[in-house]
Amino acid sequence: MTQRSKEPSAEKAVPLLPNIKDTHAILVIALLVLLFFRDILLQKAFLWDDFLYFIYPIRNFAALSFAMGEIPLWNPYTFVGMPFMADIQSGLFYIPNMLMTLFVQHNLLNYYWVELLTIAHYVLMGVTMYYLAKDYGIPKAYALFSGLAYPLSGFMIAHAVHLVHICQMAWIPLILLLMRRTLLQRSFSYMILGGVALGHAALVGFPQMTLYIVFFLFLFFVVEFAASIKESGLWKSLPMAGLAGGFILISLGVMAVQFLPTLELVPTSLRSEIAYEKTSGGSIGWEQLITLILPNYFGQVRQQASTFWLQRPYWEYWETSFYLGLVPLLAAAAALPLVRKNRNVAFFAGVGLLGLLYAIGDNFVVHRFFYDNVPGFDKFRVPGRLALYFTFGASLLAGFGLQELFNRLTQSARQARKIIGVVFVGAVAAWLAAQAGLFQPSTGEYAAQIHEIASHASTTAAVLLLILGIVLLSLHKRVVSPMVALGLLAVFHFVDLNLYGFDYVNGAVNPQEYFNRPAQLVGAMKEEGQHEFFRINARQGSTMIMDRNQGMIDRVFMLEGFSALVLQRLYPPTQNWDKTCDLLNVKYRIQVDEQARTMGIRRATTYLPRAYIVYSAKVIPDENSLKSFMESAKFEPSRIAVFEEEPPFVDTAEVDSVPWKATITSYTLNSIALDVSTPQRGYLILSEMYYSGWNAYIDGSQQRIYRVNWNQRGIPIDAGSHRVEVRFEPASFTTGVWITLGTVGLSVLGFVYSIARKRRPHPQ
Repeated sequence: MTQRSKEPSAEKAVPLLPNIKDTHAILVIALLVLLFFRDILLQKAFLWDDFLYFIYPIRNFAALSFAMGEIPLWNPYTFVGMPFMADIQSGLFYIPNMLMTLFVQHNLLNYYWVELLTIAHYVLMGVTMYYLAKDYGIPKAYALFSGLAYPLSGFMIAHAVHLVHICQMAWIPLILLLMRRTLLQRSFSYMILGGVALGHAALVGFPQMTLYIVFFLFLFFVVEFAASIKESGLWKSLPMAGLAGGFILISLGVMAVQFLPTLELVPTSLRSEIAYEKTSGGSIGWEQLITLILPNYFGQVRQQASTFWLQRPYWEYWETSFYLGLVPLLAAAAALPLVRKNRNVAFFAGVGLLGLLYAIGDNFVVHRFFYDNVPGFDKFRVPGRLALYFTFGASLLAGFGLQELFNRLTQSARQARKIIGVVFVGAVAAWLAAQAGLFQPSTGEYAAQIHEIASHASTTAAVLLLILGIVLLSLHKRVVSPMVALGLLAVFHFVDLNLYGFDYVNGAVNPQEYFNRPAQLVGAMKEEGQHEFFRINARQGSTMIMDRNQGMIDRVFMLEGFSALVLQRLYPPTQNWDKTCDLLNVKYRIQVDEQARTMGIRRATTYLPRAYIVYSAKVIPDENSLKSFMESAKFEPSRIAVFEEEPPFVDTAEVDSVPWKATITSYTLNSIALDVSTPQRGYLILSEMYYSGWNAYIDGSQQRIYRVNWNQRGIPIDAGSHRVEVRFEPASFTTGVWITLGTVGLSVLGFVYSIARKRRPHPQ
């Protein structure tokens, strides 16, 4: 027998709307989301920025690797090689990402499938928000509006180019729904489903969002646990703590396959530590609160042109966007009087306020408090991302508040006059804001342009508010029925968010054409690469002859890349850049003529091969001393290997004219095989990134790989002919696989047992 806590229900209000069907609500949400992304769906426009430069390349690389029968634990094509799966944003084991493998054709995943994956998650977040609102007792017609407000919000639209953000945020309503049922119904089966859902959502690869979700669930548990203690006493409430703990424990088990390798990677990456000052970038300024009413008052960033006039980096536009839409904002405000009698409204209002105050970052005290006192919050930057709490909370409040709003407009003339009056006064105030020059520079080269941008945003908001006021007045005067009014408000919200962000999401660059631009060069490099292993340096400053992640698209070895978790030991210190390129097996290097504004590529003759043997070693354990030596003329990598730990033997004599051989016979993502022969013992050097988890096997016997020359792999080898294999076999991955498989298996058994136990007839 399950238990359900007593709580205020929105159903007690006077029903104004007929009960709609769930299928109709789902269709409306899906239709409006698809209409919003109509140009993407029709391939008239394309997702851009991170989608183009990062998301699509990693999805293509992962899908193609799976299609070729390989698990891409390692990526040798960017940054001299780096762990691919351990870079958590790869989202390798997130099931919708894995399904992309089915759409690989001609050794390529078409970008369109990845765009469809993004849009599908907007539908998912809307539908799951609808069901969550229903679970809170909000009538279906009003719950539908919560389902529209969440995906069609400024926060979500601004992150459309960030697939990892969208995918994970799409699962939050379902996760909360399952946690709620777990606690209120004391349900073991919901605990299992919720833990699996949370763990699977975490596999998307956005640990910052995972932290935010878990902390949100913690706050929810605290409120529900306290309410249960008040109603039923501590002893009867204790099972809630066990169920909540099981919920989180299951999620940790599910995500282990991804998180254990990531935990191994992070300390070696450039993001191992973040100073407070760096975490504060992407804070919402106090002046930006005006964008709750005037969303593009400070301009907008688009791929084609940017009008964002705040003195900030362009990316802060989407990191500080938190526009709800005028109807959800009004409806959420209408729910606030319910705070005293409905703890659900109080909770979401409180969480929303917390998220907004934290998102203000170093402009207020909340962010610093969390950075200093709450574990995990010191590891991530961009406080503006916690505006998610504000968006999520306000979307649910909109369902509660819209019902309250309709009740007041139809049942109280006095309340109706106040509400409609506020809307019309808001329209006038919105228009006057720009005319008064609010937050605008009074002088300067761009003052007139800034005023025009602000005026356009203010006029748009004023017109929208006037239309909104007319709709509300029509409902109050019974010119339209409540159902028609709700339909008009849904259309109004759709138009409002189209005006806000339709141009933003629609980029002009076709990803297929973008990555095909250097097709002739790539073709030549791949043809030559069939006979020799070498790398390409394709970037000098901001000039690039190929995209940084072109290597993952065309599988050519590049010195560049684009990723959040770049390894600290990326490029070895040498006397100059050419010598660094020589050491890293870079055969072709970009050549830029800044005066003529041209670029090309030149062939080097001094580069070292991908695999070679030297016979002299030097051990320098201190990093600073190692750096100094490698930057000196004494360092000749073709003759000497510099170790940081002492190998089994240290030969220091220099040897000339030794007829060694090191031929790569097989090269896959996770392994390299070589035939090696040498007349005397020496050191096999692989111009491959050193990383924990790579093991060497010489004639079948496992040998240790040492870090040499700052970031390369060195293998001491005896005289003679040998078969050498190096394989990427990270223990963290193996352990994670077993933990995840074990957790999923036990969860399935537990769920089946729980369902069977419920169906078992109870003795009378």
